[in-house]
Amino acid sequence: MSVRGTRVPAHLQLPIAGVTPPPTEKDGQRLFPTGNFRSFRPVYRDKTPPCNNACPTGEQIQKYLDYVKHERFLDGYLTILEDNPMPAVTGRVCYHPCETVCNRKDHDEPIGIRNVERFLGDLGLNLPESPIKETLPELSGKKVAIIGAGPAGLACAYHLRRRGHASVIFEALEQPGGMLRGGIPHWHLPEEILNAEIAKIEDLGGIEIRCGVRVGEDLCFNDLVEEYDAVFLGLGQDVGRRLDVEGADLRGVTGALEFLREAGLGRPVKAGRDVLVIGGGNTASDAARSAIRIGGGRARIVSLEAPDELLIVDEDLEQGRDEGIEYVTNASLVRVLGENGVVTGAVLCEARLSKDADGRVVPELVPGTEYEVSCDTVMIAIGQVQRLDWLPDELVERGLIKTDEYGRVGERVFVGGDVTRGPAMVVDALGDGKRAAHSIDVILSGEEPAPGEPVEVMPYERLNHAYFTHALRIEAPMAPPAERRRSQTVEVTLAYSREQAMAESDRCMSCGVCNGCDNCYIVCPDVSVERDARENGHYGIRLPYCKGCLVCIQECPTGCLEKAPEMDFDEPDAVVRMETAFAPYEGAHAEQSAPIAMLIEDQIAAYDAGRRESIGPNGDGAEAKQ
Repeated sequence: MSVRGTRVPAHLQLPIAGVTPPPTEKDGQRLFPTGNFRSFRPVYRDKTPPCNNACPTGEQIQKYLDYVKHERFLDGYLTILEDNPMPAVTGRVCYHPCETVCNRKDHDEPIGIRNVERFLGDLGLNLPESPIKETLPELSGKKVAIIGAGPAGLACAYHLRRRGHASVIFEALEQPGGMLRGGIPHWHLPEEILNAEIAKIEDLGGIEIRCGVRVGEDLCFNDLVEEYDAVFLGLGQDVGRRLDVEGADLRGVTGALEFLREAGLGRPVKAGRDVLVIGGGNTASDAARSAIRIGGGRARIVSLEAPDELLIVDEDLEQGRDEGIEYVTNASLVRVLGENGVVTGAVLCEARLSKDADGRVVPELVPGTEYEVSCDTVMIAIGQVQRLDWLPDELVERGLIKTDEYGRVGERVFVGGDVTRGPAMVVDALGDGKRAAHSIDVILSGEEPAPGEPVEVMPYERLNHAYFTHALRIEAPMAPPAERRRSQTVEVTLAYSREQAMAESDRCMSCGVCNGCDNCYIVCPDVSVERDARENGHYGIRLPYCKGCLVCIQECPTGCLEKAPEMDFDEPDAVVRMETAFAPYEGAHAEQSAPIAMLIEDQIAAYDAGRRESIGPNGDGAEAKQ
């Protein structure tokens, strides 16, 4: 900073208290090598990408996409494992809420996050051994009882082991997996993939799975509470609701959920050549598509919902149509027809969803619109429940378990999965298990759970869109519909190649998070930005050289750089601002940085010395005579 020619008016010169004298040109250049007119400074502050925020397990999606983009596949897989123990499963069956909120959708199309996750998950299953096994802590001596070997229970056991705690999982079915095995068809989730993911979890050690044990029959819930250090109820809803209509007891009427479970467990199942599935959700879709594969005939989904109200995921709707599924919407089953105890048809009528006086959604049938259809099988898919009569009555309300904000129902009892909210996504259950493991670890340490810190989600509007070229989403390849219809094991959606995974990851905007693009490093006119690696966390600002022009912020594509008022900082080792007589507020001179404060002291000392010299030892100097 040049001070050549600076003149301080007489009324502002020392000894007026609190006034900073102008430094010499030499000192000014030492304090402010490139000059300083900074009122704001750039600060690196990562925000939360909307995809991360929407993921129930809290996956660091932006981070692993960045790793895949740079061919650091193992790092990407390890990143997922911090939050999700089975990415090869969720990479196939998750309904990807992360993609729904992806900022890229406002630019062109959302990132194919699930497809990249599957790529990494399959890579992990092909590793000769678990990359995290050697990093696990020693067992603490604490042991947790987990009821249910579905996604919630498996996730809880996994995250407890990563925190050093052992667990025993009690599963009523003869194989672990819960709804992953007994509710999701093999053409969605191959059995060998599920088995491999579960084996990886068991192989960590300290996790025991006991199948064929039903709590409430084979075990007493209260005994578990007394015997173990904590208990987690990772329950799904594995009992299909019944439909009370005439003919519901005929042979050929079955529950869709039970049909899917029998098929998933490898038991012999049959489906007719003309199947009606009653319901408008994903279970109905899976049952109808499986019925076509097993029976080789026709399947129709009958739903109260209108076409735009169906709860079936859009991609499943489209795939179902390709496979020949028919949708009969705004319709209800009135009764099932039969001869000699066997289904021969059904009576349907027009219907719609309505609300009663209490605001609950109820079916409204239109009188006089009944008509007959032929069929030989009727599958009911109108909802799911769980038998909870083995739990204390005060824990259950309207078929669900009531919990506090941490998923707790007792001092050491936690709950997660569908039994807390009703049927939901696999990733919701995985997230419940992760959060329960964290809370259990906290209470086993003698502390109380606490709410998490609030996050700032990065919106599309705050990105620098000019830096992102338009590029269409890479869709995952699909097996031909005709081939899919003939097999219960042919996967519908296929995997990305290595090149596709990298190209799709490269579309990520890295919303709110530094992606090492080097823009700030390159555009700074004063070389104020420093870094030792092109990686998040390795960039910084050399404040003595920063004028505060904020060009770096304007050219940051991801929004991780933001401006902060200079007066918000008080750092003794950094030049923050040049304090003058024109301080912006009263008392500002007390906040001068150390180098400037030293200059002031030197100036005061020089002034005092000169004054003493002019007055003389006897106080009779020229100034004294005035």
